[in-house]
Amino acid sequence: MDFCGPYDKQLADQHRPTLKTPLLAGWEFWDRSSPLQGKAGWQTLAKVNDWVLTKFLREELLSGNQAVVITDVNQLIQYVNESFEKMTGYVSEEAVGRRPSFLQGQATSLAARQRMREAIGKRKPINGRLINYRKDQTPYVCHVKIRPILNSQREVVNFIAFEQELPARERKRKV
Repeated sequence: MDFCGPYDKQLADQHRPTLKTPLLAGWEFWDRSSPLQGKAGWQTLAKVNDWVLTKFLREELLSGNQAVVITDVNQLIQYVNESFEKMTGYVSEEAVGRRPSFLQGQATSLAARQRMREAIGKRKPINGRLINYRKDQTPYVCHVKIRPILNSQREVVNFIAFEQELPARERKRKV
């Protein structure tokens, strides 16, 4: 049987926009669906992952005052809101599938990153300040609140980060 015939070419042409890279075993066809967007985006994640949301988390998600980043347990971004897009300059399609660390850079405190990494590893909530970088590489200081999200079986299924850029007067405090 010849697996490199015209059918494979037709299939490759049909899936050209979703083609990734060649693997040792052949081509990988990955149908990357569009990122979850708007309020319906996080609500879809909530339904699919059977979230048990506290009143506090639900109110913060609905307020829309802060940038919201939702990751899976492996820290891959599954959802960002419009406030995130405005604050960072990255649109949803550029952020989904990446780790939040892509926003960090040379001036980001290693100690703050370590504290957050440890809390996430222990599945505990944490607050902190970070220097992150916008798409145009300008730094900004933000206050980050990371919370684990549990499902009805009391398992951590996602993490949610609420981020808010700090005004200039508050940036002077040590990050």
